[in-house]
Amino acid sequence: MSSTRIYSLAATIGLVTTACAQSQPAATPPLTRSAQSRHLPPPRRAIQGTLYVTNIISDSENQLFGYSLRTLQQTYFTDDPALKEPEGLASDPNGAIYVANTYGYNILKFVPPATKPAMKIKDTGFRPSDVAIDSKGNIWVANWCTESNCGPGNLQEYSKRGKLLHTIDCSNMRNPVYLAIDRDDDVVVDGGAFQPPDGAAEIAKGRTGCAPLPAIQIGAPGGVTFTKNGDVTVTDDLYDITYTYAKPEFSTLTNTTRLSGIASANETAFAPENDYFWVDSGSSTGVYEFSYPAGGYPINYVYGSLYFPTGIAIVPK
Repeated sequence: MSSTRIYSLAATIGLVTTACAQSQPAATPPLTRSAQSRHLPPPRRAIQGTLYVTNIISDSENQLFGYSLRTLQQTYFTDDPALKEPEGLASDPNGAIYVANTYGYNILKFVPPATKPAMKIKDTGFRPSDVAIDSKGNIWVANWCTESNCGPGNLQEYSKRGKLLHTIDCSNMRNPVYLAIDRDDDVVVDGGAFQPPDGAAEIAKGRTGCAPLPAIQIGAPGGVTFTKNGDVTVTDDLYDITYTYAKPEFSTLTNTTRLSGIASANETAFAPENDYFWVDSGSSTGVYEFSYPAGGYPINYVYGSLYFPTGIAIVPK
């Protein structure tokens, strides 16, 4: 992978124009802990769980890390050769980790502490960019484009055993990139639209149709997540802002969370208590914890072993 790749997958597939990319400010070096302490009080570290991060070093060197949320020490690592530009991550209630393995054209399931994939789901013909697990254990995949010539992508739902159940196209989206599922099995996806601005859409529980969410208009759509009360957050990875939209229509903007001290904020994952969330940042070569919804400067971070983090997920226990 070229060292000039400093933006997220969204930029790579053309969801951010060259002009916009050139206008983005240079990456800000990660703050020192002493600098952080001038902005926010010391963080709480009583939280239990594991933070998982996918990391790309080169075309042939791809990694999956796990870090204790309490100590931020590394607790898991694999660089299994099956990993080929891993992107989005998800976890299930049993602690298994699912990886959207973009250039493996598949979804990988890992069950830590094992470091070999427990299952490979063929995503035939597509380049997956994100993955999410619903309450039945079914696996949802955002395919940002086709395997050959990078034609329009789609959403696909697989059974827990890897059988394809549904393929869904969104009328307002050419390249679905990120998705999330709430506790009621509603799905929200964002990505590149057929016409600007880039779009977001919802697949309601039990539906196989994609309803546009016109109020969500993001310059460079990044990670999408649900809060514990069912609101949806979308991160703009060009301007490093996370927006929160209120359920159920996701048409009312309730919070604007500015992320300072990093660049190219991408995927997000909420800590269990939901008043902190983690963000991966390719340009700042690390993952960073912010207060939610206040934002501001990071209160914690993990970097050094991370070169180009591309996906993030939290297993609460």
